[in-house]
Amino acid sequence: MNNGWISLYRQFLDWEWYDDINTKSLFIHLLLKANHKDANWRGKIIKRGQTFTSIKHLSSEINLTYKQIRTSLGKLKRTGEIVIQGANDGTLISVINYDTYQTNELTEGN
Repeated sequence: MNNGWISLYRQFLDWEWYDDINTKSLFIHLLLKANHKDANWRGKIIKRGQTFTSIKHLSSEINLTYKQIRTSLGKLKRTGEIVIQGANDGTLISVINYDTYQTNELTEGN
């Protein structure tokens, strides 16, 4: 079960990929999937702002083709939104400036 929330600032409307529906959907999905705190998963440390996944998994989660996922990942990587590290069993994606997007200033109950 997924609990919690993410912040999405109104200036997101001015983001260069905002009108690219596939890239925007993928980036928001990555923000939602990224760890909000460091965690261990199958012997790997997945840090805050990272998610361990695969193109196949992303494709099934947001209903885009492999090519659409690869194209959007390339755009996000090229413009510095993410860093991608391949592994034998998947892909580690780090959201650059995750702490800027998702500050810990707000707490439940505010």
